[in-house]
Amino acid sequence: MTSMQPELAAVLWDMDGTIIHSEPVWGEAQHRLASQHDCRWTDADATALIGSTMEQTVLALHTAGIGLDGTAIAESLETAVVDSLHERIVWRPGAVELIRSLRLAGIPQAIVTTSSQRLVDVVVRALEAEVAFSAVVSGDDVLEGKPHPEPYFQAANRLGVNIAHCVAIEDSATGLKAAIASGAVALGVPCDAPLQEGAHHTQWDTLAGRNVRDIEQLFNDRVRRSHDHG
Repeated sequence: MTSMQPELAAVLWDMDGTIIHSEPVWGEAQHRLASQHDCRWTDADATALIGSTMEQTVLALHTAGIGLDGTAIAESLETAVVDSLHERIVWRPGAVELIRSLRLAGIPQAIVTTSSQRLVDVVVRALEAEVAFSAVVSGDDVLEGKPHPEPYFQAANRLGVNIAHCVAIEDSATGLKAAIASGAVALGVPCDAPLQEGAHHTQWDTLAGRNVRDIEQLFNDRVRRSHDHG
């Protein structure tokens, strides 16, 4: 007797670089802070931090020679990014349309990000007309940020679902590591940094033109493949 294939329980969204195109905003804030303190900071330095936690970002800026304490660095960066997002949010291609398609299909959605709750709140408010997220896990909520899977475990726990029955959408290698380690069906959609192809995740060039049927097909294909190799 064959067991029934599970259904998609939820879609878990990374935020920066996946829902919103905010990495350039973070990079600009880092460059500005480094310039104010006469420190060298390159585009490569900023790119290397895509998907990183605030603690990792603060450490990198400290290492570059910025003499502020960690709290002051974090506050400076966050304030600059929040101010920018209040002025204008640049949505990733197809993200809002896919969020809408999933909502209409009744599939729960959550944001799982290393950014602070203060930043997440700006995006959640901007999306209020499209979706009420069933859960939000921010960098403030976890002891271990990505690439550790704790943020994804927390999201599944809050939703009351099996993480293996979720699709996690990420744009960075760091985020993908967290999604894969959690046991979720991992989908990589690169933004500002390329992603390596891999056997443990699916990769799409863009979310543009994608809808709930594509996500369900991805989930079903991955689950079927894992059963075949199990």
